[in-house]
Amino acid sequence: MKIYLVRHAESLGNISGKFNGVTDLPLSPKGEKQAKLLGQFFKDKKLDKIYTSVLRRTIQTAGFSTGWDESSFIKLAELNEIDGGHWEGVEWDEIIQRYSNEYLLWNEKPHLVRLPGGESLDELYERSIGVLKRITEENDPDSTIGVFSHGTVLKVWVAYIRNLELEELPLIAWYENSSVTAINYEDGEFSLEFYDNHNHLPMEVKTVANTPWGCNMKETCKY
Repeated sequence: MKIYLVRHAESLGNISGKFNGVTDLPLSPKGEKQAKLLGQFFKDKKLDKIYTSVLRRTIQTAGFSTGWDESSFIKLAELNEIDGGHWEGVEWDEIIQRYSNEYLLWNEKPHLVRLPGGESLDELYERSIGVLKRITEENDPDSTIGVFSHGTVLKVWVAYIRNLELEELPLIAWYENSSVTAINYEDGEFSLEFYDNHNHLPMEVKTVANTPWGCNMKETCKY
């Protein structure tokens, strides 16, 4: 089985300067362009099923890039981004002021913090790895599956497949919006074929590559 895991294209939440987890914002104009350009990757791929989260940014990304009708998507809340609780829709500067301890842990040791009023990384791990296993169980071994989800879910899947601990999550880069990561599943084992493929995007249309997010601009970023 091959699974193409796609991070949604740029949403209005990515450029709002606010925390955006389960807040349901659509793609930005640049995000729509990214999703349409992603169609270059999928034009010669035969997908048997498409899974998305229930949030608009993944549904739109899947629609623009594959041409499938939304009614054909399997929409699962387990594929949603982490629930930021009281952080949802709040500007980052205010989060830093009001939740300085939690913010520091979220950036450096996210496995030790529950987002106030929201989820912990352990909870996200349980539901996202659970749905990964569910997808492999309910599809034929020779299937090709498209999964459109979110940045933190993608990080958790990659950590699981690489046998990394959750405490190592900050060492995994934030992958580019509309990037593709290919996962193979055979004889009960997962492997990464490639990750963070965004060759379909010219530099001026990229989001993460033009933003100092996470460890992307630091030497500590290993994965």
